[in-house]
Amino acid sequence: MSRCFARLVLGIVLAVAVLNVPAAVTAPSAEAACRPALKSLTLARSTVTGGTSTTATIRLTCRTPRRAKVQLWASTGIRVPAYVYVAGGRSTRAVTVRTSPTTVRSSGRVKAVYRQVVRRATLVRTVTPCYPTPVPTAVALPTYVHAGQKASGTVTLDCVAKTSLAVSLTSSSSWVTVPGTLTVQAGRRTASFTAVTKAPNTGSLPAFNVTIRATRNQKSAARTMQVRPEIRAFRAGDRFTVNEPVLTPEGTDGWVRGTLRITLDHPAPPGGLDVNGLFIPEGGTWTEARIDHNPYPPDSRVTDHIRITDSTGNVLLNEEFTYTVHPAP
Repeated sequence: MSRCFARLVLGIVLAVAVLNVPAAVTAPSAEAACRPALKSLTLARSTVTGGTSTTATIRLTCRTPRRAKVQLWASTGIRVPAYVYVAGGRSTRAVTVRTSPTTVRSSGRVKAVYRQVVRRATLVRTVTPCYPTPVPTAVALPTYVHAGQKASGTVTLDCVAKTSLAVSLTSSSSWVTVPGTLTVQAGRRTASFTAVTKAPNTGSLPAFNVTIRATRNQKSAARTMQVRPEIRAFRAGDRFTVNEPVLTPEGTDGWVRGTLRITLDHPAPPGGLDVNGLFIPEGGTWTEARIDHNPYPPDSRVTDHIRITDSTGNVLLNEEFTYTVHPAP
């Protein structure tokens, strides 16, 4: 009887002991149950200057119970280790991603592989300043210049020149000349040049755009400048324009009258000009004359004569011209 009682007591004790064992001992932890997989690969910066570095972060789906080997790969111009380990008890690992200098903007990839799962991230390399040597990044010029004048320009490099450097200059127009070569002195980033514009011997150039380009090591920078008609005194061979006047009836005698504006393409010289007996003072460019017709020109076309002389009596222009008139509404 005592032996049976002892056995009963022992059974009760063992049952109580089993009931009081911690859950952590009797059941596997969530971490131990997790089978890590590759969750993501992210970059601290997705765009870097060629030659600089950034950081990639490898992230697993859970804490790995033991160290996990992750393989890495990168495009040309981007360097990463062949593999790294995520330490036991951790779920992330940071990796330094290095890049090579470049003369052109380029895009590449970084790839991580773990247990046949692949994650990728895109990395853009921008142009590396001063690689392999300084190149032009900007050309400065005035917005416009008049034909026959000079314009000062400046070329700027992407960094300070360690030694004197030669930069090629070109102009898109034969009416504007620039030095073929510009030297940027050691220790400087900029150099100045002069663009010389030409004016025609007779007549006037219409406004046009010219592009000045600076080139070194197949890299170039450019600037466009407008060349406007030259500013000079009216002279023999220059031209004029007239408006299309409106002729208005006056009275009942059949006469129609209006105002003709004559505009010179260059200002009057010192002493002024005489235009058909009308005076244009120095620097002036136009005058107005009264016109009278009876009856109204049937074809709306009027032929007239213009004579322009300077203050010393020299005849600068003497010819007939035709213009269109309009009846008053």
